[in-house]
Amino acid sequence: MTAVVTTALAVIGTLLGATVTGVFQHLAAGRTERAAARARSRQDALDAVADLVAADSAHRQALRMRLEAKLSGTATDAELFELRTASHITRAATKRPYALVRLLVPDPGVKAAADAMITATYDMVDARTPDELDTAQKRSRTAHDHFIDTAAEFFDTER
Repeated sequence: MTAVVTTALAVIGTLLGATVTGVFQHLAAGRTERAAARARSRQDALDAVADLVAADSAHRQALRMRLEAKLSGTATDAELFELRTASHITRAATKRPYALVRLLVPDPGVKAAADAMITATYDMVDARTPDELDTAQKRSRTAHDHFIDTAAEFFDTER
């Protein structure tokens, strides 16, 4: 009789050990998957920020070239058309990363800084003189730098 009890206890212990091990493995796998998903989300958000920074810089440069040509009065209609087309392309290139920043970065400060940066760059088109253009470009660069600083702070505290 003792052999049967001993065997039964050994089998029950083995089954309980396997069950506990399985539960712990399942929990560990879930934690690993969640950590990987957080890392992917963080990287996607970082990529969106970097893409928006690059797109904003390209758009600011295209606007600068277009508006300098327009304000100088020396550009031909064909040149102005080409520069306007280029600035429309760069503006369109800001849309996707801007939307991704708005969707992927939960921080309201980063979103507000992105809004301010995009607005400041778009507002360059309102310049009517070279001095106004210089001032508008400085505002755009300042907003650009503020966006980078705000995003960097968010990602530093998110770790």
